[in-house]
Amino acid sequence: MADRIWLNLDPKKVDVSVLERRFKEMNCEFTAEAVPGNDPEQVLQHALQADVVISILEKWDAAMLEKVAAKVKFIQKYGAGLDNIDLDAAERLGISVANVPGGNSAAVAEVALMHILNCGRRFVPCVTGVKHNIWPATITGTELDGKTVGVMGYGNIARHLVRLLSGFQVKVLAYDAFIHQPLEGQKVTFVDSPEELFGQSDIISLHIPCNEKTKGSINEKLFNCMKDGAIFVNTCRGGVVVEKDLVKALQCGKILAAGLDVLAEEPPTVKNPLMQMENVFITSHMGAASYESEERSQKIMADAIERFLKG
Repeated sequence: MADRIWLNLDPKKVDVSVLERRFKEMNCEFTAEAVPGNDPEQVLQHALQADVVISILEKWDAAMLEKVAAKVKFIQKYGAGLDNIDLDAAERLGISVANVPGGNSAAVAEVALMHILNCGRRFVPCVTGVKHNIWPATITGTELDGKTVGVMGYGNIARHLVRLLSGFQVKVLAYDAFIHQPLEGQKVTFVDSPEELFGQSDIISLHIPCNEKTKGSINEKLFNCMKDGAIFVNTCRGGVVVEKDLVKALQCGKILAAGLDVLAEEPPTVKNPLMQMENVFITSHMGAASYESEERSQKIMADAIERFLKG
């Protein structure tokens, strides 16, 4: 019997032709079908028909994993972050898990840079103003040159961002709990604490995973360390930020503007105060969405699934 693979994604929104071709070559049955709102019951129904699940952001806690353990033997994450999967429970139940490290790093770094530039130069409000017949719609902003950019975390995405920033006259600081030396050829100064990073930077860009140690770690304590009028960008995970503390920092002017590709709750409701703030720019978790990153990631995923199925 052919192995069955389910991807929780709408093939009309994302080109999955690389996966389709590879799984056909592997004689696997492949289904790409998104579950609206990642409804747990519908996720369960799909998973119980599959030997391999390619996961997006649906929740795989211990209870859900126990329900599928008799059928699902492998969960392949579509991306690098594994915060939606209980890895301890998966190991205990004999379900293997893999991610895609580095496949979308360059794409996410580009979005981080776009948010940095937009928060400084206010590009989006100007474009919106012109579309509403406001001319000139010029909004005085701040240049990136001459600023200090602090990267929280120095993994693949942060390193790509540092590469992109090399074309600007900026000083780059970094804090990482495990890495203390820059990549060869990169001009990065490491600091000893998050407080030091936030206190010395004009711009903060987050690049840390969301786990038990980091969840809610970006909070009022760190925001209070920031320079007045700093810029804050998050393209990693919304859960690392205490959003009510971010709102407070934005309201009082401690933070000039925030660029967010991720939120604690996705999609957000209109009640989220960040949605109502003119100095907050939110994109829909689109950092990884480039044609090039999709192709790279799908090749990595297909290779991993093929290796697993071959033992």
